[in-house]
Amino acid sequence: MSQGLTQIQAQKTEQQLRLSQQQLQLVRLLEMPLAEFEQQVKKELMDNPALEEGASGEKSADEGMEPSDEMNDTGIDPYGDMESDRVLDLTAYSDDDLPVYTPSGGAERNELPLGDSGSFIEYLESQMMNYDLSEDEQKILKYLIGSLDNRGFIDRSLSVLTDELAFKEYLYVSEQEVEKVLHVLQSFDPVGIGARSTQECLLLQIDRQLNNEEAVVSDLKKKILLMERDIIAHHYDLFLNKNKERIKKKMGISAVQVDALFDEIKKLNVNPGFALSESSADLVQTQIPDFIVETDPDGNIEMRLNSGEVPRLHVSGDYVNQLKAFQTHPSRLTRSEKEGLAYTRQKIEAAQMFIESVKQRRKTLYETMRAIIELQRTFFLTKDEEDKVRLVLEDVAKKSGYDVSTISRVCSSKCALLDGRIYPLYDFFKLTRKNAAGEEIDGRRVREMLQELVDTEDKMNPYSDDKLVELMKQRGVTLARRTVAKYRMELGIPAMNSRRG
Repeated sequence: MSQGLTQIQAQKTEQQLRLSQQQLQLVRLLEMPLAEFEQQVKKELMDNPALEEGASGEKSADEGMEPSDEMNDTGIDPYGDMESDRVLDLTAYSDDDLPVYTPSGGAERNELPLGDSGSFIEYLESQMMNYDLSEDEQKILKYLIGSLDNRGFIDRSLSVLTDELAFKEYLYVSEQEVEKVLHVLQSFDPVGIGARSTQECLLLQIDRQLNNEEAVVSDLKKKILLMERDIIAHHYDLFLNKNKERIKKKMGISAVQVDALFDEIKKLNVNPGFALSESSADLVQTQIPDFIVETDPDGNIEMRLNSGEVPRLHVSGDYVNQLKAFQTHPSRLTRSEKEGLAYTRQKIEAAQMFIESVKQRRKTLYETMRAIIELQRTFFLTKDEEDKVRLVLEDVAKKSGYDVSTISRVCSSKCALLDGRIYPLYDFFKLTRKNAAGEEIDGRRVREMLQELVDTEDKMNPYSDDKLVELMKQRGVTLARRTVAKYRMELGIPAMNSRRG
C-alpha cells in the first residue's frame, strides 16, 4: 500500500533570549581592563572613519560628568530586561542629537602609581610557586612555558617535547612525566593556557567553571556547563560545522537550547595566550587602576573612574553632512551613490553604537564600584580585614541593579587604587566556606587552620599540598589543591621542598 506524503503548515510561538549586536559589544567592553580598552578605542578610531576624537562643537553641560542616580534610565544591562539598543534615530541627523563621549575627570596617567610589571612569561612562571614540584619538574614546566605559541597552545606532541628536553636541556624524562607537568601548566591562569588544541582549550575552561571551589555554581548553571562540555567533547565536528540540527537530535534538546549553548560557548576564550605575543616583543603588562578611591579622616569616600588616554569621541560631522546630501534627492541616486549612501549610513550607525556602548560601560563600572563601596564601606575606611563583611557577587548585583554575570565581568579583570594601594576588585569580596556540619567558616579561619598544620608538621617530612587537602577535610573543610596553594602563598608559606629540613 502506497504511503502519501502531506505537508502541514503550523504556527509556533517561541520566546528566545538573544543579545543584540550592541549588547554583545558592551559585554566585550565590560570585560576589558583600562589598558585593553584604550587599545580597542584606538582600533575603532582607525577602522571607522565616521568615528572621530576631539571636540565637535558645543554640547550640553552634563557631558563628561560621572553617572548619577538621575542616569539610571540611560542604559541597558546586557543580561537584564534585554531592551532594544539605544542607537539614536538616523532619520533627522541633528548634530545636537548625535551621541558624544567625554572622558570623566580624573588623575592623569603619570600621576597614578603603577602596580608590579612583568612579562606574561614571568607571570606564568610565578604561578609555579603554588605547586610542590621537583627540580626536574620545574625545568620541564619552564620549557613548556617557553614552548607556548602566540595563542598560548602547545603545538608539539609529547614525544617531540620529550626528545627536545633530552637534546636541548639534557633532561631525560618519559612522556608520562611531561604530560603530568603539562596538566600543571593547564591549571594556571589564564584558563586554557597550555592546551594542545582549541577543543582542549574550551574543555579546560568549562571544567574550571564546573570545579571552581571559590564560586558556587547553581544547579541550572551546572546543567548548562555539562551540556556545553558534551557538545565540545563528543560533537566537536558538528559544532565547528554549525550543524545545530544534528546536535539537537543527538542530545535530545530543543533548537532554542542549542542556540543558547552555542552563544555561551562562543564567549569562551580561544586565545588564552593573547598577551604572550606582547611579551615576546619585550612589552609588559602593567597593572593600571580602573578606579581611584580616596578616603579622609572624617569618613568621606570619593570615587572616580580613571579615563586613561581615552579621548572625547563623536560622530564625524563630514559623514553626517554627506548623508544629508544623499537624502536631498533619494529618488535620483545613481547606483554608486546608493552604495555610498549605504556605506555612510553603516559607518555612522557603527560609530553611534560604539559611543553608546562606551558611555554605558562607564556607567556600569561606576554603579558597580559605588555598590561595592556602599556594601564594604567600613573596610574601605579602615583597610582592616577584620572589618570586611561577607560579600558575594549576588549582593553587588542586587545593590547596583545589574545581573550577576555583568558584575562578574566588571570585577574579573579590574582593580582600584585605594589611598595609594592597588587592590584587585575581587579583594573587596569576602567568601565563607561551610564545614561538614554545614556551618559557615570565615576564610580567615581557614587560613589559620592551614597555618596551624604547617607550624606543627615534621620539618624533615613536611606536608604536600595534597596532604594538606586531606588534613583540612579531616577537620571538616573541603578545599581544592589549587585553593590550598593559593592560601599558602597568601600566608607566605613556601612549597614543601623549600620547607624541608
